[in-house]
Amino acid sequence: MLVIACVAAACSSPGADAAAPIPTRSLPAVDRALGAGARAALNEDTGEVVLPMSAYWYSDRENVLVNYAVAFLIYDCVEEAGFTLAPWGGDGKALQERRYGQWSGTLAAKNGNMPEVRSIPGLMPAPAERTAPSPERERAEAKCSNTVGRAGFPELLEGLAGDLSVQQQITQDAVGLTARDPEYLAYRESWQRCLTDKGLKLRDGDTWIVESGGSKEDEIRVALLDVDCKDSSGGARKPYDILAQYQAALMKEHQAELNVVAEQKTAAVERAKQVLRDHGVADARL
Repeated sequence: MLVIACVAAACSSPGADAAAPIPTRSLPAVDRALGAGARAALNEDTGEVVLPMSAYWYSDRENVLVNYAVAFLIYDCVEEAGFTLAPWGGDGKALQERRYGQWSGTLAAKNGNMPEVRSIPGLMPAPAERTAPSPERERAEAKCSNTVGRAGFPELLEGLAGDLSVQQQITQDAVGLTARDPEYLAYRESWQRCLTDKGLKLRDGDTWIVESGGSKEDEIRVALLDVDCKDSSGGARKPYDILAQYQAALMKEHQAELNVVAEQKTAAVERAKQVLRDHGVADARL
């Protein structure tokens, strides 16, 4: 079922393992110096990256709360249709941010170029087994899912298709501006030159993943050399810091709109918590 799958997967942002697309419209003229104080926060152990615009998207935890609340409301509808629900729940998963390839030496030594998968604790344990639903219950769930939809909760997730929100436009513009920034381009050139000197090359059709021999050992070896080349070119965090500065600079012209988004997010999370309380979830789990 879509709702159960959504809860179990924590509905991670589509941007977790892929960059938001560079906008095709013309980019705004922005002085990166306006955001000079901004820095990205990179967690070497979990693969998480926090940027200035992260404040206007759901965090992993907030996303779980909202998705569970929506699921409860859909299941209320299913029960009102006369069906008993099978147990459901479980933890979610989120992928390492890899917009600019592997950047964590810790995770490179563990996973090579494969993304780290971190667990997002759910609000209820996963059932030992799930009973297959009857066709009638499946139809009721599909109908209720369509009727309830998102139950008025905004979808504050980066990279959703068709999202024309101000926060998505800022995020995409920052990606595009970063991609043509002279310091970024010099960083990439130095990194690629280092890779070539070490006998490495980029995977066909990819701009940040380095080709390896295929074995786990070689993937780890190559990923560690990749990170070394980034470190010697100015630091594996450099493109993220440049991106953070463009985000911060762009945000200055849209702060009033972003304040509204922040209020919407706060209200959505608080409403989700109340829905969960109403369905018997203890405050200690919220």
